[in-house]
Amino acid sequence: MYNHARTLLVNLPGASGFASDVPADELIPQDFNPTNLPRYLLQFRQDMFGTDPDRGMLNYRAQQLLSLISSTELQQYVTDLDPRITYADADPSLMLAETFEPVVSPFTVVGSSNLTVLGSQISPDVTGQTRYHYVVKTDAGNLLISTQHSTAQDTVTPLVLTSGLSQAVPLPLSGYSVRVNTTADGNVWSVKGTRRPTRSLLEVLESMRNKQAESYLKLFGSQPKGPYKTFYNCWNSHPEMAYQLGGIVMAMIYRTQELRNA
Repeated sequence: MYNHARTLLVNLPGASGFASDVPADELIPQDFNPTNLPRYLLQFRQDMFGTDPDRGMLNYRAQQLLSLISSTELQQYVTDLDPRITYADADPSLMLAETFEPVVSPFTVVGSSNLTVLGSQISPDVTGQTRYHYVVKTDAGNLLISTQHSTAQDTVTPLVLTSGLSQAVPLPLSGYSVRVNTTADGNVWSVKGTRRPTRSLLEVLESMRNKQAESYLKLFGSQPKGPYKTFYNCWNSHPEMAYQLGGIVMAMIYRTQELRNA
């Protein structure tokens, strides 16, 4: 089951199932193809999701934004597109701290070798890249870190053990580091997880107020009519944040639908 407004908002290709390893994932119709969006819509989306959002970021923000809209009278415009609401209750996984903690999986462990993760995540909001995955190996007295889901370079670090533990070795572009208790060759661990977005919806809203006038004209229309008049009035003059942000989100969803129908 899926909701069309959500499908338009995340704008991801359809599939026969959902990504069970990505928090808050939902079905997208198998025949849905992403819409090529104009520059002005992409600029607004960057404020919401980051410059290059992955599925985790799109899911997280879509859950937040559509749940926010569901508490307002703008919800009628969501159900006008599709009455099937799939996100009425917040995904419980988004409320659990362990959803956003690194997961260590040993592939090959020599003797009592062990790997520990320390530190805290960097915010994923600028790029929108929430997912990370590293393969960590010991080889010839070195710690080799291979980055699977990032543009960061692989690293090779000579291990120095003090009181049975190595120095902290950074996992590139994650905010985390790892320690091992061995220099034995042949250990292989996987470290993966999802970073929790840190920007509040109020911060997202404020970032959307810095566009050129032309972008708002394209989004709402020079003389807004129909639902766009309502969306614009919410965005421009409603006293409550939920309606201000909801107005611009709904305008983006409806413009995306127009592009699909063009």
